[in-house]
Amino acid sequence: MGRHVNQLHESEITENEKTELNKLKAMEEYQNNLIKLKQRRGEKGSSDPISVDCQCQLNDYKVILFYRYVSIKDPLQFALDHQHYCKDMTGKVRIASEGINATLAGTNKDIDLYLNWLTSSQPFKDLEDITRDDPLQLSDPSAPRYKFFKPSEGCIHIFADLSIKLTDEICPLGQKTVVLDKLSNPDHRLGKLAPQDFHNILSKRHQDDFLLLDTRNYYESKIGHFEGAVKPAIRKFSQFPDYIDRNKEAMRGKKILTYCTGGIRCEKATAYMRQVLPQDTEIFMLDGGIHNYIEWCKSNKNQMEDDPVWQGKNYVFDARQSLCLNNGSVVSTCQKCNTRWDQYNKCSTTGCHLLVLLCDNCSLQDDKVFCCEDCKNNQQTGLCKCEQQRRIEELETI
Repeated sequence: MGRHVNQLHESEITENEKTELNKLKAMEEYQNNLIKLKQRRGEKGSSDPISVDCQCQLNDYKVILFYRYVSIKDPLQFALDHQHYCKDMTGKVRIASEGINATLAGTNKDIDLYLNWLTSSQPFKDLEDITRDDPLQLSDPSAPRYKFFKPSEGCIHIFADLSIKLTDEICPLGQKTVVLDKLSNPDHRLGKLAPQDFHNILSKRHQDDFLLLDTRNYYESKIGHFEGAVKPAIRKFSQFPDYIDRNKEAMRGKKILTYCTGGIRCEKATAYMRQVLPQDTEIFMLDGGIHNYIEWCKSNKNQMEDDPVWQGKNYVFDARQSLCLNNGSVVSTCQKCNTRWDQYNKCSTTGCHLLVLLCDNCSLQDDKVFCCEDCKNNQQTGLCKCEQQRRIEELETI
């Protein structure tokens, strides 16, 4: 039997062995790619730069900021495709089965080539307003494509590198009940307010009629916010649900307006709030976030000068630190001398890296920057003094 098989079926056996070997290699490659795309960006305790010093001609570059909650059929392949199309860019791309969240910096040519590929890919094919936009380049502030990808001034040096990761959530709220089906629900979309509508409500100054809620982190709202906003002292977005749970009674029956940097956090924040707050609570979000609001302001300067409601700067997660409207007012102060100041440094203590508002004069008084005396004297017993204070403020109710 063995002789028969070897004499007459040797080629078939060899072909089957090759097929099985190829399957094993493909499986091994798949697992290796999966591991690489899920691992940490950098060493534990490391952090991103918060300043940039280069000689780039900014007219030759742009930065885009966008997200979409949409079913991605093959997240791994989508991430691998991004490694190819973004290879000459820097920034952060987060991909999950629920969608994509990205901030990318590159030359105008590289960004345009990337977007032309992206808008033809499976997760974007149905968005006719941005796939058929004319021109396809991000040059017209009134075009849907421009509003969706939110271009701003910056070069590749605002990020240290290119990070493409596979994640469980593109914006980690940590609530399994806030799923893609709810984010895609037509009723959820009805809660989005265009920048002009959002502005018109705020400019009426009837604060008792609504609650204005900042869904960002405390260090973001510290240097810029809408007038009259409630600013939770949270350090990361996954702490937001606990904040809402503690303040349910204060929100009961209110009209709630929410905002964030580009809209991605508000999408999940408002979905969660609709689940846990009474049905008579009206919940809205600023569509496109602060970024699109500032863009709208630039096109409506006369109206804004008469009735400004935005104060300070819009914090961004790259070396630029913030974007502003006409240089922006300064709403925060140096934590040491109380001089008006809104440029962050980072605490020098290993593993801390808390952002510190310390003016240039105060920074020169020490060799290093520290967020508090505990860090300066290396006396932490778990949490430094300023982090303990933040946690106390986080528990304060509306």
